[in-house]
Amino acid sequence: MGWQYSEKTKQLFMDAVQGKTGTHVGELPSADGVGEHGSVACGDALKFSFRVERDPVDPLKDRIVEAKFLTFGCTSAIAASEALCRIIEERGLTPIEALKVTNQDIVEYLEGLPTQKIHCSVMGAEALEAAVFDWASKRGVDMDALGIKRLSSDENEGRLVCKCFGITEPYLRRKIRELNLKTVDEVTGALKAGGACGTCRGEIQDIINEVQNDMEEGRPTCSSPAPEAPIAPKPEPKPAAPSSGFVPLATVSTAKDGTIVQNRALTPVAAPGVSREEFSNASPYQKTKMIEKTIDDEIRPVLRRDGGDLEIVDIKDNLVYVQLVGSCESCDSASQTLELLVETVLQDRLDPSIKVIPL
Repeated sequence: MGWQYSEKTKQLFMDAVQGKTGTHVGELPSADGVGEHGSVACGDALKFSFRVERDPVDPLKDRIVEAKFLTFGCTSAIAASEALCRIIEERGLTPIEALKVTNQDIVEYLEGLPTQKIHCSVMGAEALEAAVFDWASKRGVDMDALGIKRLSSDENEGRLVCKCFGITEPYLRRKIRELNLKTVDEVTGALKAGGACGTCRGEIQDIINEVQNDMEEGRPTCSSPAPEAPIAPKPEPKPAAPSSGFVPLATVSTAKDGTIVQNRALTPVAAPGVSREEFSNASPYQKTKMIEKTIDDEIRPVLRRDGGDLEIVDIKDNLVYVQLVGSCESCDSASQTLELLVETVLQDRLDPSIKVIPL
């Protein structure tokens, strides 16, 4: 059975994928602010852009007059992105005012979302924040002077808790507090953390307990205490390679006919596993086992997180015949899931010539 969406969520989704007048799928060529959040490897990615009507004197009085999004994801991701654009335009917000739009605002605009899909609204709020800070850098707005700190900047460098989805401890602590998340299942529904291999669920529960205790006792929930004395600035750390094997860049768009198109300019990075030479030299039996293991270890957990799964019907050379089951079977993006998740992961991990054939 598929997810139970509100009528408004379904309407926004259909309007967006059909490219109806007034919807917001696309990218502004000369955007004043651009922000990205998510990863194709995780199954959800969003690129958000906006254009402002510039105030001739005070950039803080700029007004957002147009917003667009590109996304790879499910019905919720597309509807939540459409909702975000509409909220900002309908309210006539400045970029600074737009920072006050929360994921809860998006959920309320959609008249509710399934618990397991709340992460789609979180994704929009995070992309919005990135776009506003991009606008500020272009317009010379000193966000520090305004007392506005980009919440996600330092969090990207924090200790990694959920390796499957690249979620750090500082980010977890902030979102647990903001959303008042009290169980691991609530965290997984809102943020995806703990929804794949599950090895971090115990640690997530410990963090939930600490944050909830701090909230009850009125203590701040920062992930690390402030230094006692000034320290010399640290050199900028080199960005870590994504463990998923993909660059976390949301350059995927939804076409007017509802299909989802991936930008093949994405550059995969080295990922642990079987080398392509090893796979190429393997016997047919060994290749089958390698494909099955990759699906079991990296693909099946992501599908099961949303109540779906995948059955391997047959494997002949580099052709993998599969069938989606569960909620994935009736999902609006089933074909894109096969191409952009299942096929892409197998090609990246084993051999670029692998093709996934749906039955």
